[in-house]
Amino acid sequence: MTMLSESNGMRTFMLPNDIGADMEFTGMLCSENSYHDHEAGTITKQRLYLTDAKEQVYSVVVSDGVNKDQRVYKMRVENDQCRIDNGLFDVALDLHLLASVVRGLCGLDSTSCADDFFSTMVETLHAANG
Repeated sequence: MTMLSESNGMRTFMLPNDIGADMEFTGMLCSENSYHDHEAGTITKQRLYLTDAKEQVYSVVVSDGVNKDQRVYKMRVENDQCRIDNGLFDVALDLHLLASVVRGLCGLDSTSCADDFFSTMVETLHAANG
């Protein structure tokens, strides 16, 4: 990660990306975590940035001490679609389809609790992307 400049709490970042083009954006780091996988012998670092254009940038770096895999994804909501750009491909997914996929991956059934959760998730995405 290269930080290029700083202004009003926002910084310009250049994140290396092994899949596609490196990503440059102006924003701020809002969350990060890391964890060690004892079985694989790797450390994974995840960072979430918010950009000045109301996008989210998600960075994942996995390293075993010798090799490093760096991936970056830019996400933004446009109307009822979530656009995800990995530096090589820019894909648009319907928000309700995306919520269904997440529901399935999380093992949630279609109970009212799960429906309420995903309705709130879609509303939050719209609000965050103004």
